[in-house]
Amino acid sequence: SEASEVDKAIYGSTVPVLKGEKLSMRILVDHSIVESFAQGGRTCITSRIYPTKAIYEDGHIFLFNNATDAAITASLQIWQMSSAYAHS
Repeated sequence: SEASEVDKAIYGSTVPVLKGEKLSMRILVDHSIVESFAQGGRTCITSRIYPTKAIYEDGHIFLFNNATDAAITASLQIWQMSSAYAHS
């Protein structure tokens, strides 16, 4: 955000990935709320954001891997969320 009075902290966490598991992340972005769930909820983060300029291609989410194993496989799937409003 360009606003000076809002929290601009960077949030992050670690999640243990047990031997034989694949890393699982689910990130939900709904306008000004970002919710992240790792390993089926083993680690969760929810944050309110103020996206003055983070619209469409200007918004970013970063994932970092500090894995100790040599082989790392990754895949990414993205879906657009539908409206939660009941249309009458």
